[in-house]
Amino acid sequence: MPTILTLRRALLANALFSLACGLLLLFAPATVGALLGWYAPVLLQLIGVGLILFAIDLVHQATRPRPTSWRALYASVADGLWVVGSIAAVLLLPHDLSDRGVAIVLTVAGIVLGFGAWQLWGIHRAHYSRASGLYRHCLVVEADAPADALWSIIRDLSAIKDYMPTLKTSELLDNRAPGIGAVRCCTDQADRRWSEECTDFSDTERCLVVRFLADAPDFPFPVRYMIGGWTVTAVDATRSRVEVWWELAPKPWPLAPLLMPMLAFQADRDFPAVMQRMAMAASDRERLDTTGLGGRLLPMWC
Repeated sequence: MPTILTLRRALLANALFSLACGLLLLFAPATVGALLGWYAPVLLQLIGVGLILFAIDLVHQATRPRPTSWRALYASVADGLWVVGSIAAVLLLPHDLSDRGVAIVLTVAGIVLGFGAWQLWGIHRAHYSRASGLYRHCLVVEADAPADALWSIIRDLSAIKDYMPTLKTSELLDNRAPGIGAVRCCTDQADRRWSEECTDFSDTERCLVVRFLADAPDFPFPVRYMIGGWTVTAVDATRSRVEVWWELAPKPWPLAPLLMPMLAFQADRDFPAVMQRMAMAASDRERLDTTGLGGRLLPMWC
């Protein structure tokens, strides 16, 4: 199973450094200006406030039960922008910074670049499964519907478009019944098409697995291998827990720290609403009794 420890450590270390720099800029701008040879106390204090807010966000990310890799990615992007800005400052203000100031700016930029790279490595570790050698994203959603009723909705492979607005069509080839060997063809709203072959299917265990036919010449996603699955378990007589997961090999593999956070962002955003629609259909209701509680993304690592 993937581990999130590396990502937590990277985010917390970055937060500590950012907080220290932010406090120094906020409360001692004159001292910092003297070291840099560049006296702009108000601007330095504003940068300090920004760094403190950035540190608070990093701590929030790192201490959540289920850190989100897409938020860690934008932290790395912010670190990259800091490095670019630092180099630009050195190049555009050659006479405004002292030699010591240039050295300080470039040293801090190097440290920040290290934090950005550490966070990208943490994203890799957060999604990489040693067991399969693939990159994994998994989410758990609790739905207000009985497990058997919800499974009857999920097992209807051709009907996924009815609950997922991003899909335009979904159908089983040759009008096959859902089960092992059935191939589902999907088209999204951007007219991208792909097919998925069901490789595991169990009504008893309420689970299914599909293999995306990534070797097709028109496969629209940058992966060379991809599988995904659903599992439904009962919480009680009226509630269910649904685990949805994907495992894939990016093409090329260095894309993983970028591709997996984007997949995670879209899945975490879309699937609670998808499960709410499925719960409504499974419970045979036009709307849920408690608005917004039909599908809840749980802070669980799976």
